[in-house]
Parts: sequence; structure tokens; C-alpha cells
Amino acid sequence: MFEDIIKAAKGESEVSSHVSETKEKDEDFKVRISVLGVGGAGCNCINRIANSGIRSARTVAINTDGKHLNMINADRKVLIGKTITRGLGAGGDVEIAKKCAEADKALLKEEIGENELVFLCAGMGGGTGGGAAPIVARIAKEQGAIVVAMVTYPFALERVRLKKAQQSIKELVQECDTVVVIDNNRLSAYAPNLPINKAFELADSITARAVRGISDTIMFPSLINVDYADIKTIMERGGLSMISLGEASGHDRVEEVIKNTLEHPLLDVDYEDANGCLIHLEGGTDLTLGDAIRIGEGITKSFNDDAIVKMGARIVPELTNTVRVTAIVVGVKSPYIFKKGEDAERRLEGREEEDIQYV
Repeated sequence: MFEDIIKAAKGESEVSSHVSETKEKDEDFKVRISVLGVGGAGCNCINRIANSGIRSARTVAINTDGKHLNMINADRKVLIGKTITRGLGAGGDVEIAKKCAEADKALLKEEIGENELVFLCAGMGGGTGGGAAPIVARIAKEQGAIVVAMVTYPFALERVRLKKAQQSIKELVQECDTVVVIDNNRLSAYAPNLPINKAFELADSITARAVRGISDTIMFPSLINVDYADIKTIMERGGLSMISLGEASGHDRVEEVIKNTLEHPLLDVDYEDANGCLIHLEGGTDLTLGDAIRIGEGITKSFNDDAIVKMGARIVPELTNTVRVTAIVVGVKSPYIFKKGEDAERRLEGREEEDIQYV
């Protein structure tokens, strides 16, 4: 399954070239989507997304390390804090990263621009990602965007980084509409023998697929349409939210894609009593209406009776005998995605530990 995810992320540029031909040309109705990478890990993720050939969103890399930034492929590159760090990085210091972002708020505002939807990629526990990401999210939010952060959580052995990551997530949930956490501990547990470069490539590929799936859903025509307003409605419903992905091929692809979506090894959550979900399907010309309905019912069967569910589907000829699912779920239970405000503070400070479900 891990190799399939990595290969799919690399091969999506071919699919993108097909769907881009049908992209709406009327700029007056264009939904503006940007993907922002903050810090080393975030910029590495942006590099992978840009190299995949994404056409539905603009990519922006933001860092305090000028040398690393020069290695990144992105539509825009932003070096922050030049007068503070001289482009040499924040050295893992969250406070220095915050000062760099604050010092260049005007530059960030200009480079981020106005958007309807912003994805923010970063690694928690370091300096620039943990310190600058909340400020970048605030700037994007102030300019009218729905902000979805997709961040990685450190390994358990990185004790100092864990503490910094928890504080950064606490600040991030105050600024974003949704925070999706990819736990490196889950990655190591499910793929202990995967080469280290492939392991981090896997985490980036999962983020890339989520970003591509949602952006393409909005920007390109679909068999069953899902538009920006639908995504906005789901994201703004409150509660804990996450994005999950699934893919399956063959005779039992319907049952398998339901299982993969609900039991993703790196994005494990408790779906019981979830109160909303946006599902988008991609499949070949053999994708039937009956299959689409069965997949939607299977994914949402444990949700609340009054859950808001929106499903869309798009035919991609290249996906013969294959179906892919991108699901945005709200009202889930997860160890690192917290509610805003006091609930987030209590959880991150160690109170109400009995309510935290570690997976």
C-alpha cells in the first residue's frame, strides 16, 4: 500500500495534464487556491507537490534558510528574516522564527495574496515551521481564506521537539480552520523497514494527494460536482476535522477503498459519531453510480444521523478498474487535532488526559 501511494503521487502529473484541458477559462469565477510550505519540512513538501505538476493551485515556499530555499521548486519563494538570520535559518529556535515572520509580515501578505482556500504545510517541532506557520496562517486568514494546515508530528524519541510541537499545534489551531496531523510515530510503526528517504517521501505523498485531490475537485469539472461552497460549509462547521485518502483496484475495489479510507495507517482517527463529511471519488469509465453510492454509505455508516454529507465524483480515464477517495471528515476523535480555545489548551497542557485517545 505504501508503494502504491508514492507511485500514485508521482504519476498524478499525467492525470493533471488531462483534466487541465477542461479547466474553466473564465477568470471571474476562478477559485484562488494556494499551497504554502513553511520551514524545511514544509518546503520539501511544496517541492514534491510542485514537481507532481499541480495546476489547480499556486505553490509558495517560505523559509529562513536561503540555501535550502534555492533548492525548492515552487511558483514563489519567500526568504523571511533576512535582517535577523542573514538567510542562515532559525537554528531550531521558535522565537527567532516568530520574529522573522513578524518582521516580514508586509512581504508575506503581498506574496500570499488573496485566496479562497489556503493549504499550509509544515513540520512541527522545529524552528521555522513551528514558529512562523501560525503567523503565516493568520495572515492568510485575515485576507479571507479558508486555511487548512497539514503538519507532521515528531517521533516520540525527539523529546524537546515534542514539547515545541505541542505548543506550535496549540497556536496553529487558533489560527486555522482545520489542522491535519500526520504522526511520524504511526509512519515508523507501519513501515519500520521502509528506507528513510522513502518513509519521508510517503508522508509528503499523502499530503500531496490530499492537496491535489481537494484542489482538483474544486477547479476541474466533475461528474457529480463538489464546489468551493461545499468545502467551506464542511470546514466551518467546527469540531475536530481531518482529511483521509483511499485507493483500491480490482474486483473488490469498493470494499477495499472503504477500508483504506477509514483505516489509513498514517491518519488514524475515530470516525464514530462524526457529524459531517465531504467525499470525492475518482474512477475510470467503469465507475458506476451504484459503486459511488456504496462507497459513500460505507464511509459514513458510523456518522451521526444528522451528519452533513456531500459526495462528488469525477471520471478519469487513466484510472481503469481503480477508484480513489478523498474525504474531509469533521467531528472525529484524534490525539493531535484539537478543538480551538480552552479545549485545545487543556489537552496540550496534559489536563483531561483520559479523553485523549493515543493511536
